[in-house]
Amino acid sequence: MAKDFNRAIGAVAAPAVDPAMHERRAEVSVAGAQRLLTREDLLRRAAVGGAAILAGAGFVSVADGADVDTTPRRGGTFRLGVTGSVKDYIDGQAAASRADQARIMTAWETLVEFDPNNRVRFTGLAEEITPQSASVWTVRVRSGVEFSNGKTLDADDVIYSIRRMLDPKVGAIGGAALSSVDPNRIKKLDKRTVRLTLKRPDVTILDGFAQYVAGIVPVGYSPKGIGKARPNIGTGPYALESFTPGRQSVHVRNPNYWRSGQAYFDRVVIVDLASDIARVNALLGGQIDAMTDVPAAQVPAVNGHAGIRILESASTAWTPITMRVDQAPFTDVRVRQAMRLIADRPQMIAQALAGHGRVGNDLYAPLDPAYHRALPQRRQDIEQAKFLLKAAGQSGLTIDLNSTSGALGMNEGAQVFAAQAAAAGVRVNVIILEYGAWLANLLNWTFSTTFWGARNYLPQVGAGSLPTSPYNETHWPDEPRREFVSLYKRALRTLDFTERTAILHRMQTLEYRYGGYIIWGFSPHLDGYSTKVRGLKANDKGVMPLNNFGYGYRSIGFG
Repeated sequence: MAKDFNRAIGAVAAPAVDPAMHERRAEVSVAGAQRLLTREDLLRRAAVGGAAILAGAGFVSVADGADVDTTPRRGGTFRLGVTGSVKDYIDGQAAASRADQARIMTAWETLVEFDPNNRVRFTGLAEEITPQSASVWTVRVRSGVEFSNGKTLDADDVIYSIRRMLDPKVGAIGGAALSSVDPNRIKKLDKRTVRLTLKRPDVTILDGFAQYVAGIVPVGYSPKGIGKARPNIGTGPYALESFTPGRQSVHVRNPNYWRSGQAYFDRVVIVDLASDIARVNALLGGQIDAMTDVPAAQVPAVNGHAGIRILESASTAWTPITMRVDQAPFTDVRVRQAMRLIADRPQMIAQALAGHGRVGNDLYAPLDPAYHRALPQRRQDIEQAKFLLKAAGQSGLTIDLNSTSGALGMNEGAQVFAAQAAAAGVRVNVIILEYGAWLANLLNWTFSTTFWGARNYLPQVGAGSLPTSPYNETHWPDEPRREFVSLYKRALRTLDFTERTAILHRMQTLEYRYGGYIIWGFSPHLDGYSTKVRGLKANDKGVMPLNNFGYGYRSIGFG
């Protein structure tokens, strides 16, 4: 699903060389300094290259999770098993499947990156991104970075990359979070510096540049469509050697890689295995060294096998139940509230996710620094649900709940919820659809399951909770809550963190009280790996599995 097999302002002067050596020092230097800064402080510090933190995703000192195992050595071929098909492709700015994700991480890097707590940090290709205002930004890339063909990264590549992402004829998914950038008002200031003028104020711009599909590509890269680049090159740790869609790709170490001492493997081979059983058997049989997406029910068997372990990483991926607020019976907010009170969330985690995951509270983006934690945790209340349904004239309601096997927990969550709803006198008919049939009607279902990856709050609102959002499955906001749209626009132009947090809390309160999502939980990443693999993190978080595929396969190796 294109929407997700998918983070707020500041300027940080990043180390000119080998940022891995200085990463912790740089983050400690800005830790805790930000929330007291005014808008004027931000702009003044940005102007002189000082360490300022953004407001929306914020910078914090990073307490990395303990290594699952440490001390990787150089050499060897790493074989990763993923779900794939003959429709797989490789592109630095787009991905539609798990296999596409796995491959994009080998060779392409972004201007900024997300840390293990899903917050933006300057460990990518940009040494500085400076806001002159919420509408004008300056990007300066590192010196000495080379693509795998030896070409030096410069401002022209940044300009080309951004324009390619925004070109509808190309269809690069990376442009979805950067729609505020005006492609006709990008100006090269010098060899390494670019000025961006936005169509509208947007404090989430760094979140957009940190998305893994916002890779920087060289001038001339695949100008007519995704997956058509020849050669297919980036600045990342590995270069493409061969690729057969539906079978495998082979990637060799980039001899020009700019991060000192990385990467460790000689080769990375990404193997397409169509089924869960095929991937599990290949891992247990030693045909691959790691796999993504271990089914929750098979975790005990995989974990109990000699030399194989499960890596469980917290995630804010979510598989909510959607209620269209503009279609009966959900036009009545009392019905929406009743449905939320039917859900026994701990039981849904226990049964739908086999106990893996965390309870939700009908709000997305729990890792956002502005997440409204003061709102009370919603709990099952069958009697109150019955009362609300009766008041709405919906006692004895019967309704179809459409679902598909798009992500862990969708079908399982629907079935558990249906069983719980019976106690409130509601008959929920769960209809399991083929993925294509479900997707074709995505925005039209009255009552459905869906899935999303991790985002911070404002980017997620832009993606799925506005009348203009490409994936507004609930058709929120309803007419009495149109204030939500104006609040969103105010938040986008508000630089001050404290001021913006107050706006976001009001938006979240509206969604919590009146919204169309039943967000019952967040699922983890469950990956299997051989114990000979070193460098994985036990407490990491992220959008993608296997510690974001070893941060481009550069931080993991064999022991």
